Amino acid sequence: MAEIAPGKVYFIGAGPGDPELITIKGEKRIAAAGLILYAGSLVPKEILRAARSNAEIHDTVRMPLDRQIDLMANAAWEGKAVARVHTGDPSIFGAIHEQMRGLRARNVAFEVVPGVSSVFAAAAALNLEFTLPELTQTLILTRVSGRTRVPEKERLRDLARHRASLAIFLSASLLPQVVSELAEAGYAADTAVAVVYRASWPDQIAVRATLGTIEAEAGRAGLTNQSLIIVSPGLDKQPAPTVSHLYGAYQDRERTRSGHAIFAMTEPAIAFARRLLNELPNAALFVPETLIKDDSDAEKMIAIRNGVRDALQNEFLRAESLICIMASGIVVRSIAPLLTNKHRDPAVIVSDPQGKFIVSLLGGHEGGANALAQRIARFSGGQAVVTTASDNRNIPALDVLAQDHRWTIHPQSDLAAVMAALVNETPATLLHDPDLEPPDALRTIGWETVRPLSESDRDLKTPAVIFTYRAFGSLRIENMKRIAVIRPRILCVGVGCNRGTAAAEILDAISEVFNDEKLSFESIREIASIEAKADEKGLIELARSRDWKIRFFNRTEIESVSNLIQPSAAALKALGVSGVAEPSALLSAQSRKLRVRKRKFANVTVAVAVYQEKS
Repeated sequence: MAEIAPGKVYFIGAGPGDPELITIKGEKRIAAAGLILYAGSLVPKEILRAARSNAEIHDTVRMPLDRQIDLMANAAWEGKAVARVHTGDPSIFGAIHEQMRGLRARNVAFEVVPGVSSVFAAAAALNLEFTLPELTQTLILTRVSGRTRVPEKERLRDLARHRASLAIFLSASLLPQVVSELAEAGYAADTAVAVVYRASWPDQIAVRATLGTIEAEAGRAGLTNQSLIIVSPGLDKQPAPTVSHLYGAYQDRERTRSGHAIFAMTEPAIAFARRLLNELPNAALFVPETLIKDDSDAEKMIAIRNGVRDALQNEFLRAESLICIMASGIVVRSIAPLLTNKHRDPAVIVSDPQGKFIVSLLGGHEGGANALAQRIARFSGGQAVVTTASDNRNIPALDVLAQDHRWTIHPQSDLAAVMAALVNETPATLLHDPDLEPPDALRTIGWETVRPLSESDRDLKTPAVIFTYRAFGSLRIENMKRIAVIRPRILCVGVGCNRGTAAAEILDAISEVFNDEKLSFESIREIASIEAKADEKGLIELARSRDWKIRFFNRTEIESVSNLIQPSAAALKALGVSGVAEPSALLSAQSRKLRVRKRKFANVTVAVAVYQEKS
């Protein structure tokens, strides 16, 4: 903690209002101050609870700026520490620039102590996350023009077109203008909007409404000042499901999806759909209730009673694919609010009633819509309409290859740019670890160059895929533009451990080895040990918690590779074999060479081998 200097002014962010939300640093400087200035209408007096009994305290609500600067400068010249307390964080609409300019002119030292902004207190009041994967990753803090003009290039109507999360300060009294500018930016009347009054204060009010109703709701609650307006996709009652890279397998498709949902709205469409029912297993046919007849297929039909939009949206969230024998416009308008990302959306197919044209509309690669459209076209004798460029050039999509082979793609990868280069026949490079041969599925793509990764590849100038089991940081790639990092699951970790060793201790040992060797956890294929450890709770718990495969080898198998390992006296004495970690890693990888020789820890031994992925 830096010393609190006498003769210095501290601009302190008091937080949004709750006295417990001021920082420790800010409170210590208030406690040391001989002079305290605060805005009484915005900063509760409780914030000053730590102030000295002899501190000079001024409420600046009606105090001219020059008077404030004179008070601070005079106190500093007298050797006092000065606390200038602002609401929220001083850097956001804090009006500290002109105060700092005045202090500089008087040769007075100052320092800014940041605070919790009301924008975050408002989010807490709404249980809101501003940044949702695939919906918005940007938060814009702004205001509309009032007595203080906003630069023309920062008009709300222009900023709002980004569809990012918006926190609109100092504008509650101008709510009609806010609504008007959002509408000009294309926001619909049913867009979720919130107004939060005095966030974190005891009298806090949070009003949720829509763009069409927020004026009336805010007016009813009397919210005209000290309120923050929030517009964000996260305010929706049921925002589209998203998964961040931090939690879960971001590139996995929704595992609970199952079955094909076929939609037909006319008699000719139903006739074609009946034929598809026999072609596609686990399929159900959705038709208007009035068109269901008592026949052999009736039991496979589901009546649409609340409109096709409702039925399409329900199945979009449940089914593996939607096959819609109807106009594409109906389908697009119905499912548009539910679209998330290509990793999670189902396949959506649109067809005419005769099956002449089978259009892959959504989820072409990972959703499997392209393959499904081609299958239906072969059945109907029609034409599959596939518009993805890579398919038309017979270039396999890298994300689909990754999904099929259980590879992972680093989240910073610029996969779209790499695919664009391949489609446009721009030179692109495939780089791989020196001891790793990329499989044919990847090698046969039209790369200009396929070569081992080297230290000189830190600043790649051409589009490239790096196929590696190494940790991302060890690559030292300076710019991920047009670069994709793909990791195969090929590292086999052999583990020996004492009886009763906890999962956390085993994980710590593996982590230390991987950190030291600069290996990626995402490339772990499985962990392995001797069958005498098949009931070892720590090993079993670790594999389950990390979703790793686990395999055990018998003594005969272990001894079959004894000539390739460093013998272990402890393993020989305890288990009657020459070793555990090294032979388990070699057997798991079906290899005769270790990537990492055994590392011994207090209760754990770890070795690593590389499985050469087959084409």
